[in-house]
Amino acid sequence: MSTPKREHVMPPRPLMPWTMALCAGLCVGCGLVLNMAADLLLGEPAAPDTLLMVIPVAAAACIVLARSCMRLVRWRRWLYAAAFGLVAGAVVSAGWAIGALRASKALDNRAASSLEFVVHGDPSINDDAYSYTCDAYEGENRLGQVRLSCDRELDAGSHVRAIGRISRFENDANGRSRVLRGELRKVKVIRLVSDDEGSPRPLLRLRNGLLASIAPATDPARALIAGVVCGRSSELRSQPAGDWFSVTGTAHLIAVSGSHLAIVGFVIEGVLQKTRCSRGLQRAILAITLVGYAAFTGASPSAVRACCMVAATLVVNGAGRRRHGASALFVTMSIFVLLRPTVLFDMGFQLSCASVFAILCFCPYATYALGELGVPTGIAGMLSVTLCSQLATLPITIPAFGTFSLIAPLANAVIGPVVSLLLAVSIVLVPFLLVAPLQPWALVVPMIAARCALFFEQLFAAMPGASVSVPPDSMWIYLVPCLLAVLLVWWPRPRVRPMAVGLACLVLLTAIPYIYWDRCAPPSVTVLDVGQADAILIRQGGAVALVDCGLDERVVSALVRNNVHHIDAVFVTHWDEDHWGGLPDVLDQFSVGTIAVAANALEDAPVEVLNRPGVTYRQVARGDAIDIGAFRARVMWPFDTVDGEGNEDSLVLLLSYVLGGQSLRMLLTGDAELDQEREFVQEVGDIDVLKLGHHGSKVSVDLDLLETLKPELSIASAGEGNRYGHPSDACIDAVKEAGGAFACTIEHGDITIKPTAKGFAMRCQRPW
Repeated sequence: MSTPKREHVMPPRPLMPWTMALCAGLCVGCGLVLNMAADLLLGEPAAPDTLLMVIPVAAAACIVLARSCMRLVRWRRWLYAAAFGLVAGAVVSAGWAIGALRASKALDNRAASSLEFVVHGDPSINDDAYSYTCDAYEGENRLGQVRLSCDRELDAGSHVRAIGRISRFENDANGRSRVLRGELRKVKVIRLVSDDEGSPRPLLRLRNGLLASIAPATDPARALIAGVVCGRSSELRSQPAGDWFSVTGTAHLIAVSGSHLAIVGFVIEGVLQKTRCSRGLQRAILAITLVGYAAFTGASPSAVRACCMVAATLVVNGAGRRRHGASALFVTMSIFVLLRPTVLFDMGFQLSCASVFAILCFCPYATYALGELGVPTGIAGMLSVTLCSQLATLPITIPAFGTFSLIAPLANAVIGPVVSLLLAVSIVLVPFLLVAPLQPWALVVPMIAARCALFFEQLFAAMPGASVSVPPDSMWIYLVPCLLAVLLVWWPRPRVRPMAVGLACLVLLTAIPYIYWDRCAPPSVTVLDVGQADAILIRQGGAVALVDCGLDERVVSALVRNNVHHIDAVFVTHWDEDHWGGLPDVLDQFSVGTIAVAANALEDAPVEVLNRPGVTYRQVARGDAIDIGAFRARVMWPFDTVDGEGNEDSLVLLLSYVLGGQSLRMLLTGDAELDQEREFVQEVGDIDVLKLGHHGSKVSVDLDLLETLKPELSIASAGEGNRYGHPSDACIDAVKEAGGAFACTIEHGDITIKPTAKGFAMRCQRPW
């Protein structure tokens, strides 16, 4: 007997609940108050107090309109909800702000050794430096949250005593983000005095034990397992494999959220159905288990949000009521903001809520539209989920990362099921790691699935044009939510011919950036953010050169996000690994024409970069000039032949550009230090931009050198929390005393310099 064909029905416009107005009011009220509090916490002049009057005035206006305007009677509940949200948001965030200001005052002039720090959550890892969110205690008195950085790993829940420095955050994008998320001070650990695990809760003890057995730092596949099972993605994100997920738009697959809980719930429900428990008891056990799993994985805002929505759905289903996803979402968001206002500035929470809202509203419509084009229902469903969430989160992801993944729909369709399978088998098998006789076998199947997922991630990430670089300050990204709002109001029936024409135009528009960056790139020099390493991209038209290649595969991701498709020449300043370590990956992923090194340094080149087919090798000496499009790179150092092993052997290039009234002079110093720079600085003379030597170490420049070069901007390439303390305070102070501006990849990501008729223009991956 044949099954009836499923009817292809146009989905109705989704119903927006009045709780949406409540949530919007809460967010506006909290946002205004918390930003004013952040100004005070960062030591900056606060906005005028009159700005706060916007909140009661707007709330009063909503109430007046609701009570007096008969035309708005249908929106009365919305207006009351918005008014209540504005006032409630302002009150709860003001309460947090008062407590934060008191805690900030208590932390001032306090020695780190007089406090005890309790570690919360997982670290951020950058160049073997670990950063943690901690509660600071004086005896039994909790003072507030701080950001603690040290050179060793600490377990969640650890009680730490240390000798170190407590200081304010800088008033930049990173510092402001930290303060808005509730971290009041940063603590730089000089020496750990004690590290006591304390008395961790059972779930935390279980998690720490599993993570120790998984050992995520030893292998990318193990790091992926730790991410999907335990919610710890620190090790994966610190490895080159973590960049693959960003390039392919699949980073959400390693963040514990609704899809993870759905898979865990499916496994648990399958087990419960084998029992004789009543349906109500099964729901209760499922809800308790999901709450426990959310707590086990670190209770991230996205996981707790998903858990609350699942619990609400179970309650509604149990009561025999019709469920409504948007209502559950906005009620959950409102409760979150009321209980913890700073969650509003947590990126994970923002991404989770925006993507879920878009999926609830537009996924059925997108699935129907793709079905009209003949796309099978299953494939259409997977593509629509990715497209909806990706478009809705553009105003969050572009300012933060500066890239947009073009391959995300395809990558999610292929990799998503693999990661789902990995999670399903892992939650069953990974707990057996705690049983000694079964440890060698517990990870066999999960490792196979993890390696398969990483294979596809690397494959898709290496595709030309997988992602495109987008200026973080682009205003067009805010046009996308506006168009989605128009679509929600208009809700037209999709027609095949207009959609086919639109898709054809979209494909054409997608090809244009590839051609543009490959043949018509504007002149620019980009100091790439590759951690505690150097990599500088020079391009003009179809000519592309790279000065140094970073430490590892991060340079490939940096080149991809800057739309590089081929490289004409690679200059290796010297054979320190943080300058050449990524070269083998560059040679594997890109077509490279020439590798250039200092005279005689080729003899000591690592075997990994020699004898590559299709690559020519060149040794350059002082006075040689190499053209890169309209750029000319002139070798200023070394004076003699070298082996390229030490910083004193570092190749130094003076980069000049003069064309069409535009000009730029930029000095690229590699790891050269003062002793070498003094030898050629008089010959170089006045420049526009200085790429600081040796990552901005204290011996990279001094005031005399800067007064000779007169750079308007000095740039350091360094990794967050690096153990060397780069860039040094002495270097930064010298730059500022000389009257120049200072920028570092730690705060600003990729830093791009473009020649102009009036000097140069600077664009940063993250806001300046």
